[in-house]
Amino acid sequence: MKKIIITALFVLLISFNLHTPNTYANSYGVVEDGSNRTLVPLRMIAETFSVAVDWDNASKVVTIDNKYKLTLGSKAIKSAGQVIRQMDTQPKMLQSTVYVPVREVAFLFDAPMNWDQAKKEVSYQVGATTYKVSVYPEQVMSKPKVTVTKKTVNAGGKKLAMNVVSVNLLAPNTSLHVELANDKLGSVGSLATIAKKHNAQVAINGNYFDAYSNSSYRTVYNGLVMNGERVKVFDPKFSVFYVLKDGNVSILPGEQFMKLFAEGNVQEAIQVGPRLITNGSVTVDPIAEGFSSHKILSSPGARSAIGILPNRQLIFVTTSGATVQQLASAMKQLGAVDAMNSDGGASSGLYANGKYITPPGRDIAVGLLVK
Repeated sequence: MKKIIITALFVLLISFNLHTPNTYANSYGVVEDGSNRTLVPLRMIAETFSVAVDWDNASKVVTIDNKYKLTLGSKAIKSAGQVIRQMDTQPKMLQSTVYVPVREVAFLFDAPMNWDQAKKEVSYQVGATTYKVSVYPEQVMSKPKVTVTKKTVNAGGKKLAMNVVSVNLLAPNTSLHVELANDKLGSVGSLATIAKKHNAQVAINGNYFDAYSNSSYRTVYNGLVMNGERVKVFDPKFSVFYVLKDGNVSILPGEQFMKLFAEGNVQEAIQVGPRLITNGSVTVDPIAEGFSSHKILSSPGARSAIGILPNRQLIFVTTSGATVQQLASAMKQLGAVDAMNSDGGASSGLYANGKYITPPGRDIAVGLLVK
């Protein structure tokens, strides 16, 4: 009987969430500052159980089965007014999500749990099923969703003024989307209009397209995935920035990406290139990716880039008067461990918090948006 009660306690604690924010943001654990204890989000494993819970917002108390209570800011777990367990840390709220100390919950639930230091991952077992949870530092989880800065970077002997928009992909209700101008392939429109139409907080220009004709249909070059559906075919050589259905992001060559896409886990993708950084090292090789234009091989110009930082952090960057090689050096200095060049020249544009950070010199066909 005690084991059944404690199981219910664990289930209800982990399934509770205040504002039911974006699923991505509730799929991670956190390493608490100071105590170095690992806490897991409540909603994350709610799908593995079916339980009811009452939340008193005034007292910050969860009541389970009308008997068992856990209070935010307290180290005690109570039953019938009596403390049944003292924890060595306490539940807390981060970004409108309640987190519970995993070691204490494991003790109560008698659930096998393990910590993988190399992968920064907690695993726990329910019945015959093992669940794995990525864990991130509390200070990273607590960062703002969007931060806009200006930085100067010395790259290849040249000082580059960089507009940088940092995005915390761990923040609640944060998601990435590929959108077309006027929601129509082959159409063009302003980056700001695309962003505003889709209620995006951040937007950067995406794929190369036919920018110089007067045709009513402007060809978009290379691959696109929107909402899990392939909209344009992928070139085997060009680099692809993609978003998985669990919110993780990465960059792959087209050929490798197509194999990944066939597995059915890709949510969004744009194919531009060339790739700038791979696993922390500058790896610019535009000829190998099929580029032949001097605009990519050697000439300076306006540039846009997407960079992936550790702990699910992302940067969108624009600069002017930079070669692709200089852009790669700058992205590395900004902390990117993976990065890709996006369309440049007059197409280069960056939008954040309702205004242009870098206004494009022309209408564009594709935008990568943060909502």
